[in-house]
Amino acid sequence: MLKLYMKRERISRGKVMVFFAYLRLVMLCCMGTAALFYVTEALALERTPPPDWKGELTKIDEELKKTEDLRDKALASARREEDKGMRWQFMQNEKQEAKRAFEQADAKKQEAQMLQKKIDQLNARKAQLLKEDSKAQ
Repeated sequence: MLKLYMKRERISRGKVMVFFAYLRLVMLCCMGTAALFYVTEALALERTPPPDWKGELTKIDEELKKTEDLRDKALASARREEDKGMRWQFMQNEKQEAKRAFEQADAKKQEAQMLQKKIDQLNARKAQLLKEDSKAQ
């Protein structure tokens, strides 16, 4: 009876690990889609000439604030996942959880890098608008 239970337990653990692998794949696909969205949005901001540059500056400032908040949240989440991984890596039965936590931390760091690139693009667009305004005056 005990051997049968252990066989079931191994099968269910395998199913759980497969579930986490698929979950990781879906998460990476979502991050890639988000990266594509952010890049195309920033490119659209650069291509359109602003009829009202002050309005665009306020939009850029709002977007900068939101993006910086998202970046800070992603970095904080990455730190929390790294802490979990550090705790779990020294526990006997939590090696897989530690590995998963480190992978999630890496994904959050990549998300933060992507958001930092968007922040840099917005700052460049803001500087360009201010430079054009100073030339017009």
